[in-house]
Amino acid sequence: MQHYDVFAWFYEWGTEKLHGRHRREAIDLLDLKPGATVLDVPTGTGAGIPLLRSAVGATGRVVAVDYSPGMLARARSKVAKAGWDNVDLVEADARTLSRDLVGVDQVDAAICMLGLTVVPDWREVFQRVFDLVRPGGRIAVMDLYLDGKRTSGVANTYYRLLAQADSRRRVWEPLAEQADDVRTIDHDWFGGVARVVAGTKR
Repeated sequence: MQHYDVFAWFYEWGTEKLHGRHRREAIDLLDLKPGATVLDVPTGTGAGIPLLRSAVGATGRVVAVDYSPGMLARARSKVAKAGWDNVDLVEADARTLSRDLVGVDQVDAAICMLGLTVVPDWREVFQRVFDLVRPGGRIAVMDLYLDGKRTSGVANTYYRLLAQADSRRRVWEPLAEQADDVRTIDHDWFGGVARVVAGTKR
């Protein structure tokens, strides 16, 4: 986690320039309503929290989880500055996600943004997130998939060094296997695609 504690200092400056529109697409596909509870794993520096909080309103709830104290400190600063009392920040390994950990039995929606290519045991992490979503709730995954192009090897090496990411993971597959109304949005990217996938839990 020390890598991401340091990475937190410039993470948003780079990722939001590159992936801000992808984040907005993913959140739009959640179709959040005022009063909803949404889970954000991993939240990183909390770049998605303002958008999620705006969608669920003052009567909703945002539960944001990250394992990096440095990342979470920046998220905490955003929340404190805005005075949001319906945003819960949880410092935890995503592999330990549970109802007790997040403080709710179920959530209405969940988003995994630029995380499943980074976290260990990513399939287990996804399943834990998925299991917390109520039937009929929405789940969105956004990440890079860098495979199938002549430039994929170079791109993967770059992201492995920069973000300790494995961008050949097919992180959307567990969602597509367990959800209905699956929608995929691909953006051309060096070495592959920036992929947004969302679906409704059966």
